[in-house]
Amino acid sequence: MISAIDYLNALTTVNRHGFGFLLAYGLTWLVAALIWRTQGDRAGAYAALFQGMVALPLAFGLTALTAVGTRPEDPTMNMLSTYLATGQLMVLPLVIVLVMGRRYTLSAAILAATTAVHFLPYTWLYQTPIYLVMAVLLAIVIAMLIRLEDRRQQSSGALICAASGIILSLGAVAAFVVS
Repeated sequence: MISAIDYLNALTTVNRHGFGFLLAYGLTWLVAALIWRTQGDRAGAYAALFQGMVALPLAFGLTALTAVGTRPEDPTMNMLSTYLATGQLMVLPLVIVLVMGRRYTLSAAILAATTAVHFLPYTWLYQTPIYLVMAVLLAIVIAMLIRLEDRRQQSSGALICAASGIILSLGAVAAFVVS
């Protein structure tokens, strides 16, 4: 068994600070924004809800293509990584209820805010402040867009998806550059 620090350093190097996941999810959030903008609130909310089903296999593929070596093995750390990765799934029942109740913008805001919270432990896991910066940016932008929606009397769902996609994509570029 390797030390936690050695594991984290190896994981960071191999996965390029999570580049593949950030890029995959950034792109699917952008697609959800496009669908929201062109097809309306309902279709956009469903696209945001299901974007992870496309992003996850794409993320694994991008990670495999860009990995530098093999992933370190440590059963305890692997279990922790799994819990960190799947914890955000707990919000899906709430988001499904919101979509069913036609509270589309709120569903996108909850998904994006959950992503922000989800990023905080990755600051430690990948040993980089990139995830902290993305979490703070997501939280601030989501709050601003929800407030803007109150003033505009128009859905901010597409903007929330677009902002999430842009922030994650820029995080992916930063993760790749610093790796």
